[in-house]
Amino acid sequence: MDFLPVRVPARVSTFAGDSHRAVFGHAGLLLLCGILCLLPTRCSGAGVEQQAPDPTELLSRLNNALVDPAQVYALRDTRITRDRVTLYFNRGFIAFLTKVQGETLGAVFSGRGEILLIPPDTVEKQNLAQFTESPILEEQFNAAYMRFTDGAAQELLAAARRPDPEDPEQPPNFASQWNAALRALNPLSSARMIADLLEDRRSPLFRARLDVLDRSPFDVVVDERLPEAVSVIATGKTGEELYNDVWCSFPSKTSKTRFTSLLKGPARVLSYKINTRILADHSLEGRADLLVESLSGSSRVLPFVLSRWLQVSKVETEEGRSLVVFPDASEGTSEGPPRRSDWIEVVLAAPRPTGERFHLVFTYHGNVIGDAGNGVLYVGARGSWYPSRPLNEPASYDLTFDYPQNLTLVATGTRMEEGPSANGMHSHWRSDGGFRVAGFHLGPYTSVERQVGKTLVEVFATKEAEASLEKRHVERASPMIDISPQAIKNPLIRILPRLVSPLKPEALLDRVAEDAADAMAYYEKQFGPFPYPHMAIAQVPGSFGQGWPELVYLPTLTFLPRAERSAMGFTQTEDDLLTQSLEAHEIAHQWWGNLLGLKTYHDVWLSEGVASYAAACYLAQGRDGERKFRQMLEIFKRDLLSKTQTGKTVESAGPVWLGDRLSNSLNPNGYTNVVYKKSAWVLHMLRGLLTDPATGSDERFFRMLRDFLNAHRGEEVSTEDFIHHAEKYMTRAIDLEHDGRLDWFFNEWVYNTGIPTYQLTSHTRRQSPNTYVVQGMIEQSGVPSQFEMLIPVVAWTAKNKRMKVERVAVGETGGYFRFTTATKPARVTIDEDNLLAVVHQP
Repeated sequence: MDFLPVRVPARVSTFAGDSHRAVFGHAGLLLLCGILCLLPTRCSGAGVEQQAPDPTELLSRLNNALVDPAQVYALRDTRITRDRVTLYFNRGFIAFLTKVQGETLGAVFSGRGEILLIPPDTVEKQNLAQFTESPILEEQFNAAYMRFTDGAAQELLAAARRPDPEDPEQPPNFASQWNAALRALNPLSSARMIADLLEDRRSPLFRARLDVLDRSPFDVVVDERLPEAVSVIATGKTGEELYNDVWCSFPSKTSKTRFTSLLKGPARVLSYKINTRILADHSLEGRADLLVESLSGSSRVLPFVLSRWLQVSKVETEEGRSLVVFPDASEGTSEGPPRRSDWIEVVLAAPRPTGERFHLVFTYHGNVIGDAGNGVLYVGARGSWYPSRPLNEPASYDLTFDYPQNLTLVATGTRMEEGPSANGMHSHWRSDGGFRVAGFHLGPYTSVERQVGKTLVEVFATKEAEASLEKRHVERASPMIDISPQAIKNPLIRILPRLVSPLKPEALLDRVAEDAADAMAYYEKQFGPFPYPHMAIAQVPGSFGQGWPELVYLPTLTFLPRAERSAMGFTQTEDDLLTQSLEAHEIAHQWWGNLLGLKTYHDVWLSEGVASYAAACYLAQGRDGERKFRQMLEIFKRDLLSKTQTGKTVESAGPVWLGDRLSNSLNPNGYTNVVYKKSAWVLHMLRGLLTDPATGSDERFFRMLRDFLNAHRGEEVSTEDFIHHAEKYMTRAIDLEHDGRLDWFFNEWVYNTGIPTYQLTSHTRRQSPNTYVVQGMIEQSGVPSQFEMLIPVVAWTAKNKRMKVERVAVGETGGYFRFTTATKPARVTIDEDNLLAVVHQP
């Protein structure tokens, strides 16, 4: 998802698992495998079916497990270790929860304990230090709530002893005090635990919530069903907004060996056949027939993403057999209990053999369509209005819609039919097996068409703007002054009420269509043919943009003239530039994000970074383009160097590789600022490295991007894939390590943080009548000692033209340079336009 610079509250995020589909936008749907690493209540593993009670009954028993009064013990000098996590129970009392299926699956501890966790790599150590001021998690705790499906109960029980009734340390009302908390805490793990109880324990769960002395409680999770099995997560708050603060997240020794298979999960969806009926009150009734392929011969529990605002009536097999389905719970607050998240769990009657294909039919209803006023509608669950698997692999979609007569509906895919029906309108849309998501929008639209090569472009907009924007328009309109002769004679000039014409988004349909056509034509030159035969652009309320396959959502502001945006207060250069570039950004996602998928949430910078940079490059082609291009990059640099509430730079929140984890309570806008803006700079600097300094040709860079798209069309790609590909296009001049690799560049700019400061000193002397020697030094500061970069140094003529560009390798000890010119340079500078750095020129 891409946002205009409208000042809106930070996004809400709950502790245990909101679907991030809307937050991530077009690429986020491909990255939910990464979200699984952040949500400790997910299940996606393999196992063997075991005898068990009805899953609904089992869930109830897990949710209602309380302290067993007969299982309270003293615990001294005991420790348990799970991968890199060690919990020390120094002195206190432990109680086990009532058994479920004859097993002890939980415990609570009060007393004195410690946790020790050392993340395996620098990225995770640095991220942990953002929250704890230490790269090692070493905290004392006075209470612990634990759920597990491994051997933790046996380990703890073996070290425990019956307490002395006269022991003065024994807390009063131990059981009753814990039981009040358990009713809220248990649902956070129950859905995940059912998978182990119904299948097997080859990939068990251990989860502990620790109440520590000097900070808010946090959860430590070791879940071997997740690709990143080990994580530490806390609930952070900024203002009224809650965030999932992921302190660290990484594969365990076990999950690392099965990373690829864990990413895929136990099943994938091959096709969706979705029938949707939208009623007069804009509520939705849906029926989705999913063709599913089993990837594990032992899994029964399948998680699906579905908006929390939709209620599942039933899930059936193709034979009509009803299956158990229940919603997942997410973190509650002090004001209430856990609520539903955007996840549901479907329990198969029995495991399906690997490779077997079967149907699941979902029936659901609810309201995910809001009314923004003036007839402008808002589909809030643009990516979760139908049930889908978390990873969103490529699938085919067959969509039918029935909706009110006065509305126009646009969807992903090819429109097969459209026309009136008995109760309103009916339309049918179909796509082949290459889409990873389907979407739709509707409203009282007017539309125009353009043919761009072989692609039909349709643009849809409403006659009026949403109520909130119209209100702002009226409130900021200048009052009228009565200059009639009667008013002039009056010493008090009469101020008349505001009289303003309403906003009319449909008036700029042609301009938006022309801009779309121009952007597509430019991208086809850079990236290759447009991937699809059709593209629709739909106006939506709000401040966001999204780029689904063949369907682009653009906010109303992009359909308004600059004068009207300015009159409403959107006058900053940043607002204007980003509004201009948003359409191009979303169209770029048709290649980067839709044609290419992403393997994990770590790789989202490839999609958003290229889209941001491509949009800037597109602006550079237009009127006053070079100035706009430089302004955008300067805005990005300024935002990255700006300070957070903690006094640190926004960029220091973490490397782009952390993806959406960069938005947290310490830095609510970290994801947008770092992933979108720093990634664009990374690509700009890579372009500079691949540009021929003698000719100024950047053909090698754009050829590298085109070849990457062609080589991986329809696939999921990773950061590592991109790095290895880029290395094929590097020259000897940028091979700083003399190993044919670009690790030195990507380690610094993608996997690490830091914006360097460079200080230039230089002087020029005449060596002969036609030879001048330019030499000097570049000093580096503000980054780790191992940081190194190729710095472009430019000699300029008196008429401000480049006469020579020299690349200088600068590291911890600086960088010395010496080169000659035929005439004396008027000045020598570092080429700051091509560096994400603070540059001090002579």
